Amino acid sequence: MVSDRFHNTIPEWLATIDNPKSQERSPVAAGGRFLLGPTLKLGRNWYFHATVQGNTSPFFPYEAYHVRGYGARVRLIQGFGAYTTGGEKGSLTIKAGKLLTAFGNFATRYNDRDNALIDAPLANGSYVLLRPDLIPCSISDIEHQQRIHPNVSAYHCNHLESYTYGILPITPYGVFGSEVDVNWRRLDARVQLANSSPSNPQKIASSSQAAQWAAGMGATFLPGLRVGLSGFRGPWLQSTTQSQLDALGYRWRQFNASGIGLDGQWARSRLAVSGEWQNLRYSYPDFPQGPSVQYGYAEAKWTLHPRWFAAARIGFQRYGAVEDQSRHGRSHSLPTRRTNEFAVGFRPWPQHLLKAGCLWMPSSPRFGPRDDIFGFQWVIDTPTPSWAR
Repeated sequence: MVSDRFHNTIPEWLATIDNPKSQERSPVAAGGRFLLGPTLKLGRNWYFHATVQGNTSPFFPYEAYHVRGYGARVRLIQGFGAYTTGGEKGSLTIKAGKLLTAFGNFATRYNDRDNALIDAPLANGSYVLLRPDLIPCSISDIEHQQRIHPNVSAYHCNHLESYTYGILPITPYGVFGSEVDVNWRRLDARVQLANSSPSNPQKIASSSQAAQWAAGMGATFLPGLRVGLSGFRGPWLQSTTQSQLDALGYRWRQFNASGIGLDGQWARSRLAVSGEWQNLRYSYPDFPQGPSVQYGYAEAKWTLHPRWFAAARIGFQRYGAVEDQSRHGRSHSLPTRRTNEFAVGFRPWPQHLLKAGCLWMPSSPRFGPRDDIFGFQWVIDTPTPSWAR
């Protein structure tokens, strides 16, 4: 049961997030995004690369389900130095700096030019309602969000109460660390040591940094067919939770987030198909079985003409059971979500791409957003700045 003490506690500034049909929300929003990726090459083996993103808000369709108001932001997605060497049969690359997470596959094509749809899959672009900065007292702190405010993450434990959008399960914005990439014949592998979890990335000066690993590997069995496996594990809570954990005798670095994922890509003639499945787990104190969530998607792109293509993606988000010390086998805070996406692309001129697409979420019961989205994108691909010395 959901206690009445949770009702009517949402601050006024967040009220419209849990009322998707609010009259204050315009049905139309315009936005923009740019990606800048300069590269500096130093000789045959050394180079430096950065990727900078600027975007208005809201711009990403899943973000429109949550974020109220308008704004703009510029952030560094990647910025690293690298050494690479190799030959015809293989290569070795060592990187250090801010890197894309080694977990999963979609981050490598986090670009509107390479992404045939109008948004990222659920795991890379939507929020999961968990908190790394607060500790839940029991399952009730997680369950009540389903009926009270299904689009806002809030725990009500020991009179500590605040509200956020939750976390991006797999950040597309990079983590600080180092990585080794190896390619040999039909095999590829990567190992990464980072300063924070891909579910809760931290700045280089943050007090919540904690060492973690992520790794992935893949094999190209046939021309056009690749299958990959990846995983990560490490502390995910923030150091601010230590004040809550002192009374329980724990340290914040004892609680890990972990993930395992499978991915595959296949292309032949005019058809390209890809997909991923991921299972993420998050630990909290006094929860023998912490929250978990599964994600999956499959997408296909069909080239109709050198200038035209059509693409579709289906996806899901499924929550696992949660167990605390007093109750067993209770369901998570939200029902399963499903997504359907479709887009058509046209290239009117070189370096220009026009995309029109729609996204709808036929989840049942519909506790969360009821908005479906139609989007139009105009992508302009300009030469990437590159210097060599």
